[in-house]
Amino acid sequence: MTLCALGALQPAFAQDAASATSAAPAAAETPAPAVTPAPVATAKSLPKLVISWDCGDCEHNDKVPGLIEEAYAKEAKERGYTVSETETADAAIVDIRQRPPGVRVMFGFMAGKDRLGLRIRYQGHEYAVSDYEANAILGMNHLSASVAKRAVVRMMLSPPETASAAPTETSGK
Repeated sequence: MTLCALGALQPAFAQDAASATSAAPAAAETPAPAVTPAPVATAKSLPKLVISWDCGDCEHNDKVPGLIEEAYAKEAKERGYTVSETETADAAIVDIRQRPPGVRVMFGFMAGKDRLGLRIRYQGHEYAVSDYEANAILGMNHLSASVAKRAVVRMMLSPPETASAAPTETSGK
């Protein structure tokens, strides 16, 4: 564009600016439409797990209940839920087998598999969630988190249908 063409456009820009300023007071005098506030969504919550041992003469690992509770709260938060402090569900560790870490690393799947199973009782219903791990690297921390995730899903689906949150042999582990 040449300098002469820019000079010819300048009056058009000035005219647009003048019309915009004259329209501004009219817009300010027009009342804004009434806005109704959006309804506040109620918080979704899951019951707090009260974990106990009910696995007979199994070997207890005292860090497992804490790991499950921590992973349960984290998974609930990631899914948009809170964990209630007043509403509780009774959870019992009914199956646990933990390979010694050295044996797990040295022999991997040949050392067997770690298992963890929970029974959850909530509002007159009973749920079972469990998982296992035969990996050489992943231990009880990972398994506790996996069972906690299954517990969150099971509680989100509460009351239970016919589906179970138990692992299947075809889950790729």
